[in-house]
Amino acid sequence: MAKIKKDIKPIEVVKTDTKPVSQTARYFNKNIKISPRKLRLLARTIKKVQPQIALTQLKFTNSKSARILEKAVQSVISAAKNNYNLAPETLKFDSIRVDEGLKIKRMDKSHGSRFSRGLIQKRHSRLEIIVKGGVN
Repeated sequence: MAKIKKDIKPIEVVKTDTKPVSQTARYFNKNIKISPRKLRLLARTIKKVQPQIALTQLKFTNSKSARILEKAVQSVISAAKNNYNLAPETLKFDSIRVDEGLKIKRMDKSHGSRFSRGLIQKRHSRLEIIVKGGVN
């Protein structure tokens, strides 16, 4: 048997840096039992600072909206760190949106009889937090 040798050249793998400079992580909850107005008051204040600093501010704020936002910010930071390999120090808020969710309505005649028909509305909120950060 004759051995045939062929010139086999290895394939060169050219590695390109296709990772974007910054990536985003998102938190979304569409059914929070607090009115959007109460949630927006704190959302406007924490939008201007970094998420790590916002966590410490929310920890020392005594309100239901602060407790809700604290859990949401913790969740989005951990998602950015674990799922997208983003460094927590480089994170910045891209957007914080608080929209109106569903309303639970019930009738109560002691709350007005003619114009508002005694309608009690229990408002809910939708919360979306998007953070940007640099890749590790």
